[in-house]
Amino acid sequence: MSSSVKYKARIYSQNAWNAPNKKTKTGLCLSGGGSRALSAGLGQLIGLKSLSNNNGGTVLDSIDYISSVSGGTWLTSIFSFSTNQNLDDLLGVYAPPDTLTESNIGDLPTGSIGHAPGNLSYTGMLDALHDNIGLENIYNHPEVRKWAWPVIVGELILKPYGLYNGTIEGSGQNITPMPERFFSLDQTYMENNIKTLTGDGVANGSLTGDDFYFHQSGRPFPIMNTNIKFNYQQDNSALLPVQGTPVAVGATGEINESGVSLTADGAVESFAFTSDWRSQTGEGAFVDISRRYSLIDLVACSSAFFANAVGKKIAASAAAFAAGTQHQIAAEKKDSIKQAETAILKDLASFVPQYNYWPAGPSTSNNQNTGFSDGGSLDNTGLLGMLARSDATRIIVCYNAEIPLGGREDIAVSGYGKKVAAISTDIPILFGYQPKPVNGTYVLFSDKTPVDLKFLEAAQVFESSAFGPLVSQLFAASNGQQSPAVTFTCSLKVCDNPYAGICKRGTVDVLWIYNNYADTWVKKISSWMLADNIRYGRYDPLSDFYN
Repeated sequence: MSSSVKYKARIYSQNAWNAPNKKTKTGLCLSGGGSRALSAGLGQLIGLKSLSNNNGGTVLDSIDYISSVSGGTWLTSIFSFSTNQNLDDLLGVYAPPDTLTESNIGDLPTGSIGHAPGNLSYTGMLDALHDNIGLENIYNHPEVRKWAWPVIVGELILKPYGLYNGTIEGSGQNITPMPERFFSLDQTYMENNIKTLTGDGVANGSLTGDDFYFHQSGRPFPIMNTNIKFNYQQDNSALLPVQGTPVAVGATGEINESGVSLTADGAVESFAFTSDWRSQTGEGAFVDISRRYSLIDLVACSSAFFANAVGKKIAASAAAFAAGTQHQIAAEKKDSIKQAETAILKDLASFVPQYNYWPAGPSTSNNQNTGFSDGGSLDNTGLLGMLARSDATRIIVCYNAEIPLGGREDIAVSGYGKKVAAISTDIPILFGYQPKPVNGTYVLFSDKTPVDLKFLEAAQVFESSAFGPLVSQLFAASNGQQSPAVTFTCSLKVCDNPYAGICKRGTVDVLWIYNNYADTWVKKISSWMLADNIRYGRYDPLSDFYN
């Protein structure tokens, strides 16, 4: 393993690390939802790029901030940090539905982010793990499993876009992927805020632009969301929202569980997140860094839902490698391989990304091994991070997850006089409602809420009275799945949220874009065969469109 290097890093207390104030105060939220979220979000960026604003640019140029979760973070990280300045190549070009055919529907520019989901095949993931960690090591050494998902993210999502390069150091239980670069805002910021920090024996002055991936000028300021999982070995443990930006990574909030509490009062400069805290003076901390915290780490944590999924997928393969064979398995070995697979499946928590964490704040801190969960484990829309870390007063929420809007209004809402359609479980919790109806009614969180759902109460950001009217308006906008898009704009009062450090946020205007089937759009496709295949899900690439 590499020896540690001493650095000094700025600490940002409370909300001093919010995104830099922008003129338009316009934010874009890209939800989670795996490859669907990336692909739909990519289309939404292309759509914003194709629309003109009032200043001679595009609507995309008017977006100040992007807050993303999980699969949305795959897209946001590449879009924000890729040095490809040709957005027609990096994103793609809008294609009206009447120009689509069976032969061109899958066409993408060479450099498009849209190629990323195709890299996440089972074979590709196995190869990445085999080449970098070793499947036998994954079986024999549970300590290295925490690196499985970061390695996949680095090799298959970020590396094709020039945003990961590194080495594997150590052996056995000490195998560790070592990224070659940190990430930060830009060269000038790095030189003025990181390189110039001084102290006894610190190496800040030796840092150069080659040590960082930089956010690209002219693109929205990214806020990528994950959570500290208070007890990462427990499924429904309390979560503390964490936001990662090019400037800083951290949390501002407090959680309590089983009489134990964790209070976070700010953030540390992004390059020093997961470092080892040693001492502190004023607004700076002296830290030891033996491994560079890079984009693979933040993106892997933001999409950590897939860490467990990968564990389930590769358990059999890892067990087979441990038995000493890759192909033909002798009958006498099958039982032992099954037992080995079962042992891995019983310890899926070992695949949760884990890092050293110390709560940033004005006083002495402490280092602790900490698990990080998918950003969508608490809020899958990106709104929590947007409201916590930016001054956006106009927010576009692109909701691209799995559950469509219901086709009929047959569910009651406590405190609302009308019935509403079923909506994704990610939406009610933003308003203080439990994620699913109880006996045909959406009900508020209360003392009667099941224990395994209580942690979701921390996701509320809007007043409860606005939930019923929002769902009614979205259903009306869907026009029985005929509308070209399910959209609705409303003004919402933001609630204080101590878990995320949201306080006195006021009112925001939110444009909801709920990704739903739209037959009007399909009818514009000239090719009847393609239209039918999309409509009925028989077109192979679409029917196999995994999360």
